[in-house]
Amino acid sequence: MKYTPLLAAHALLLAAPLALADGDAVLGKTLFSAQCGFCHSVENGKHLMGPSLQGVFGRASGQAQGFSYSSALQGAGLHWNDATLERWLSNPATLVPGNKMMFPGQADPQSRQHLIAYLKSLH
Repeated sequence: MKYTPLLAAHALLLAAPLALADGDAVLGKTLFSAQCGFCHSVENGKHLMGPSLQGVFGRASGQAQGFSYSSALQGAGLHWNDATLERWLSNPATLVPGNKMMFPGQADPQSRQHLIAYLKSLH
């Protein structure tokens, strides 16, 4: 089989979703500190402006004990997993209109995957 630039481009396009499927938790922790840490703690039960995100992966939305959520997020019926966190981090206001989060969203898909990998590590 002859190697062509077109074949290489197709290989890169096919590999891109695989690369996004696995974020780097270490990079995610750095992003979290810079973008999320002002409003969210990762200590269990330590809420700031936003709820603690300790154990958020796998939890139902609006359910961190001791935090006062918006009625929109309490009634959203979401379960935080890869897909819902991807949508949330992309644009919280679109996923759950009326929530109190001031974060407009992370535009970079790879950064979202790093953040998700870090959140998954917080158990």
